[in-house]
Amino acid sequence: METAPNLADYEGLSEVFEWDSIYADADWNAPDEINVAHEVCDRYRTDRGTVALYFVGRDGERERITFWELAQWSNGFANVLEELGLERGDRVFGYTPRIPEQYVAMLGTLKSGCVFGGIDPQFGPEGVAYRLADAEASVVVTTPANRETVEQALEDVPSVEHVIVVSDDGVGVRQGDVSYYEALDRADHEYETVRTEGSDPALLYYTSGTTGPAKGIVHGHRWIVGVAAAQLYAADLQQHETDLYWGTGDRGWLTAPVNALGVWFWGHSILAYAGAFDPDTWTGLLDEFPVTVLSGVPAHYRRLREDADGLADADLDLHRAMSTGEPLAAELIEWGEDVLGTPIADSYGQAETGNMLINTYPSIETRPGSMGKPLPGVEAAVVDPDTGDELEPGETGEIAVSGEFPSFFLGYWEDPDRTEDAFVGDWYLTGDLGRIDEDGYFWYQGRADEMIVSGGSRIGPYAVERVLVDHESVAEAAAVPTADPELEQVVNAVVVPTEGVTPDDELAKAIREDATDRLPERAAPAELEFREALPRTTAGKIDRDELRDASLED
Repeated sequence: METAPNLADYEGLSEVFEWDSIYADADWNAPDEINVAHEVCDRYRTDRGTVALYFVGRDGERERITFWELAQWSNGFANVLEELGLERGDRVFGYTPRIPEQYVAMLGTLKSGCVFGGIDPQFGPEGVAYRLADAEASVVVTTPANRETVEQALEDVPSVEHVIVVSDDGVGVRQGDVSYYEALDRADHEYETVRTEGSDPALLYYTSGTTGPAKGIVHGHRWIVGVAAAQLYAADLQQHETDLYWGTGDRGWLTAPVNALGVWFWGHSILAYAGAFDPDTWTGLLDEFPVTVLSGVPAHYRRLREDADGLADADLDLHRAMSTGEPLAAELIEWGEDVLGTPIADSYGQAETGNMLINTYPSIETRPGSMGKPLPGVEAAVVDPDTGDELEPGETGEIAVSGEFPSFFLGYWEDPDRTEDAFVGDWYLTGDLGRIDEDGYFWYQGRADEMIVSGGSRIGPYAVERVLVDHESVAEAAAVPTADPELEQVVNAVVVPTEGVTPDDELAKAIREDATDRLPERAAPAELEFREALPRTTAGKIDRDELRDASLED
């Protein structure tokens, strides 16, 4: 017999919800006294057999790490930081692939009252240098494979005093470096976690920087309570004695701590895989491990769908499949229900909001293309960005939130003016366009700076793309502007055909005609081009800047 979801009555709970109900689940006196590391790790250390992390390496090696082990090792790391002279508020960055040691470094940093940040391992010296220099970082944790990149980056980063290298055999540890394992072996594994407050800085993560210089976003220790609420209500944790959560994103983005620490707050386990995405490998892992919650991006779910035969034979335990980054097509949601055993649930958030802010919860209707509804305790709206006035249902405006919830950021790093400029009145403007339907569902319409302006009409790319991917011959699509002498801009559709389909002029005509029948005149693609794949950012999102620049140059 299935149990009711944690959020069985969305409307009812939203009316009466108080954040104190989640703060009460913290071990310390939150929000006045709360430390992320204690709440997600140390309070679960008493049972030495409770697994926090199942790790699968690139070469297939397996490792089980308990909360007790994480607590011991992170205590050691906190002591190492103190021995290196770090003080409360100093910044420590991890520049590593998906390895357990980054979790240890993160927890140890938070215990010490220092601030932790991650850098995507796909970034080169310039991207690494920018983040370390902007944050005035004191320590960077890396691996031998990334050590040379760090060396080049540090030419422009005078603040970094120590490089900690994770190398089990000493290879790649340079003169002056700190060997991670040697330092932890020498360190005391007892440590008294700093009694931080909810508004004390804990995390500093940067945006991808696709629309300008990357922004440093600071979150306080209270952040963990907002994330815990999303995992409870959107991921529906606590439905099993032990949940196993697989968040598939890279460690350099805020989604990494969201998908790990938010799960550990409730004492459940996570799975981490160090290798690159491969449908066969992922299918094998879902078959081997009792994963109850899977969190990924639409591109990965689409690739998994291509491996339908393997999944059909897999022994799956999925209770929830979550997606973020791009709207989901109807057929992908339905495929999830048919093959994964659960419809893929869309969600929305950004680094500033710190969390999955708008979600499709188990108890509400799934509307393909919609992100769902706001998390209880979060006030969200679609507003006029100039006045802050809320718009009527169906009108397109900017998605905005009130900052009165725990996972909302403390501000942009060392940039109060930029923080202030992000608000109109009491509304924080996300920079994302959307609309709300009559039933309160939010629909993403694209970034404000991605709008296509054609003959005075403003066209959101996602509305066009949703129609394009409905065509049976379209696997992926992006809508970008191309220049037009009369209308200024028209829509150019960049399409990846489904496997086995031959792209030709006849197919292009058929796709355009189908879109023309279903879209307003100006929104219908005036041009269409085929590609084998769409370019993507290091965060896994479609790189619209690259597509737009190429389209406007043609």
